[in-house]
Amino acid sequence: MLDSLDFTEKATVLVVDDTPDNLSLMSSLLKDLYKVKVANNGEKAIKIAQSDSPPDLILLDIMMPTWTALR
Repeated sequence: MLDSLDFTEKATVLVVDDTPDNLSLMSSLLKDLYKVKVANNGEKAIKIAQSDSPPDLILLDIMMPTWTALR
């Protein structure tokens, strides 16, 4: 079973932020170590998180307008 696992594949990080500069900065910082996915709103983030290939880690800006409206 362990023979079928690929330990060379990068982990996936989803960066969620409504500020384009923050998305760009985080992507640049993480791209060499991780496969980076980005979302600029909550709806897109949820679609990515529920996809067939969900991220291993989510870095989330909790002060986004759409998140605040859901509270």
